[in-house]
Amino acid sequence: MKTAIGAMAGTFLVTLTIMAAAQPSRPTPTVTGHIQGYTCMMLNLTNEQMRDFDNLPPVMEQPSPTAQRIGVASANMIGATPRREANGYLQVLHLDGRPGWVEARMLKPWVNASQPTMRCIPAMMSDNKPGFTFQRPNG
Repeated sequence: MKTAIGAMAGTFLVTLTIMAAAQPSRPTPTVTGHIQGYTCMMLNLTNEQMRDFDNLPPVMEQPSPTAQRIGVASANMIGATPRREANGYLQVLHLDGRPGWVEARMLKPWVNASQPTMRCIPAMMSDNKPGFTFQRPNG
């Protein structure tokens, strides 16, 4: 019985390996340009709070708690600059490319705590979606 189960498990792992190898690889998106009129922001949550999906704030279609929800905020967000605030919400560019709104209290300026001189720049990626590029100062 143990031999049969072991053989089945081995066959299963080989099948999974072949299936994974047969999947076409997606090219990693590259930066095609910077997005003007936006700045990097980050969620005003601890790392522990961000691990719980229920803590992530919604991205709304309009600056209202009753507006249609178009997504969920990610750890890094793209905020409009100059800052556009209405009804306690900040305008953002959702990572699917749609404009949206997130509660202002849930966002803060982006900073890398371990490398405070690093910069985050909103960027358009080769897959036609917004993303980020990170730059360290020379030296």
